[in-house]
Amino acid sequence: MKTPSEANEVGDVIHAEEMLGKGRRLPLRVRALLITVAYALFATLWIYHSDKALLTLIEDPALLLKWSVYKGFGFVTVTSLMLLFLMWWAFGAIEASDRKLLHALGRDIHQRNLHEEEVQRLNRLYSALSHVNQAIVRLPKQEELFPRVCQVLVLHGGMRMAWIGWHDSTTQRILPVAEFGDENGYLKSREIYADKGPGSNGPTAMAFRLGVPYICNDMMKDDVAISWRDEVKRRGFHACAVFPIRVEKRVCATLSVFADEVGVFQEQEINLLKGVSTDLSFALDNFERKREQARIEALAASERLFSHTMIESMPGILYFYDDQGRFIRWNRSFEEVSGYCAQEIRTMHPLDFFSPADKDSLQQKISEVFDSGESQIEALFLSKDGTQTPYFFTGRRVLFREKMCLVGVGIDISERKAAETALLELNETLEFKVEERTLELHAAMRRAEAADRIKSAFLATMSHELRTPLNSIIGFTGIVLQELAGPLNSEQSRQLGMVRSSARHLLELINDVLDLSKIEAGQLDVRSENFETAESLLKVLSLVEPLATAKGLRLRSDIERAPTHMVCDRRRFEQILLNLLNNAIKFTNDGEVRLQSEIIQDVVFEGNDSPMDALCCRVSDTGIGIQEEDLASLFQPFRQLDTGLSRQHEGTGLGLAICRRLIEIMGGKISVSSVWSKGSEFTILLPLGAPPKL
Repeated sequence: MKTPSEANEVGDVIHAEEMLGKGRRLPLRVRALLITVAYALFATLWIYHSDKALLTLIEDPALLLKWSVYKGFGFVTVTSLMLLFLMWWAFGAIEASDRKLLHALGRDIHQRNLHEEEVQRLNRLYSALSHVNQAIVRLPKQEELFPRVCQVLVLHGGMRMAWIGWHDSTTQRILPVAEFGDENGYLKSREIYADKGPGSNGPTAMAFRLGVPYICNDMMKDDVAISWRDEVKRRGFHACAVFPIRVEKRVCATLSVFADEVGVFQEQEINLLKGVSTDLSFALDNFERKREQARIEALAASERLFSHTMIESMPGILYFYDDQGRFIRWNRSFEEVSGYCAQEIRTMHPLDFFSPADKDSLQQKISEVFDSGESQIEALFLSKDGTQTPYFFTGRRVLFREKMCLVGVGIDISERKAAETALLELNETLEFKVEERTLELHAAMRRAEAADRIKSAFLATMSHELRTPLNSIIGFTGIVLQELAGPLNSEQSRQLGMVRSSARHLLELINDVLDLSKIEAGQLDVRSENFETAESLLKVLSLVEPLATAKGLRLRSDIERAPTHMVCDRRRFEQILLNLLNNAIKFTNDGEVRLQSEIIQDVVFEGNDSPMDALCCRVSDTGIGIQEEDLASLFQPFRQLDTGLSRQHEGTGLGLAICRRLIEIMGGKISVSSVWSKGSEFTILLPLGAPPKL
């Protein structure tokens, strides 16, 4: 049995023989007629003229017979030569005609063979396109589809190699993501960039940039392929075609195919391969739609999960029903509180969860929600076992699936109701309790007043009892140290000096405690007297100068701008300055202590809205300073910043507290600024009072 190609060849031979036969029949008839006419004419002329010539020239009958025989031989010879010439001419024409006919016949057979090859190539491409469409339907992922398409184009489409390149927008490279037929690693040896760089002027990059197919039917003659001509020649590639692949009308990839023959990609082949790239673009769009749909579905599922979680996490009950009273949604807490299961709730009406006495008012509130948009009510929620629990219910109108619905929550207010009941009971007994508490407070106040009197008496007694012997100790110690009672050695002088120092320290403590006690009790008397300011300032400076000198500190003063006179309690004023200067010297190891005084105008003091002139005194030092977190507790009683077992400075912690209280009593104010390890500055402002009477 012959194959289709063999049958076609037999048909071509038969067709050629028929044409050859037709070419022979027509020329032979013409040539035969010409030969016959020529022969008849020549024979007639020969016979007529030869016989006539012999009769004229030869009269002898024997000789005439002899020449008649010669004439016959001549006739045969001449006619044979003429026949040879005519036959030579006729058959030469026939051979020339046959050669032309056979050449035309061969050209026709070649065209038929080329057409047959193109038909076979198109059939292969049609088959490949069919397989590609099947793969698009069957393979749901790009990673599976691309390799299959390349495989189909090689195995079924007759291509030598096929590959798909994906555009990387970050690097601008077109990277191979699928290939088939690249047996020698051709793609690994190429770097293709879409904009600038290696391979940016090749067929793949041009097809990507221009968005149209690039066809190269002879890679050895195409200038675009000049940079890699040697490589494709070595691999046996002769033609190539590149087609853009789009996603949502944007070129994102390319499909490249290579053939081992020149001129493979004609119009029909190009259209079929365009169909492959178009189908791939459609598949990618479909993948993108599916991914977007999956993303939307995942988002919707997440939203549903979030809504479900939110609904189930609510502390109260949630309900959602339409204008006919049919439940659409509720949370698990609703089932737990009501005691009904989901199937039962689905068939119930919202009013079924309340007693008949509350249904009318609830129906009015439900109607109010659908009429005005929202409402709320307190009612007893009736569960399946008959338990009634006070709840606060809310309702809001919403449009759901083109139907008006009510959504709301219920909050258990049992504890609040119990608290309200307790509050009512408390209000009823409040008057009695207030009267009872008032009597208790009066009794406590009387006890406090008695305790305060006892404390004051104790402090007065103890201060007198303690200060008298302490003054005696200080006085007698001074006499002994002056050696009025006899000479002392150095150790005895040192010990007695320690005794006198301790006694003075204890006396200061008692005086501070007594002053603070009197201030807190409001029993401290502050006098007003007119005195010379400079005199008091110099007095205070002279008292602390020995202490500064003993520590090697410079004691500076700037009191020239101080007022000449002022009206206040002179002793308390000097006590304040002395305390501040002592503190400055005590907490300064090297450097200086400075006292500055001046008049500041238009100062507003607490309790007096009218501005007035004030005396400003600043005591500054270069000592250890005060940390910012300790400034707030600086003026608290019995509070020293230098505390603990490693305490290095003596003191009661009452000095600054007494200073602030005294300044406030005198109508002034005190402030402090400090930098740790750099020093501190205390500023006091005191009203100057009435001008002196001259």
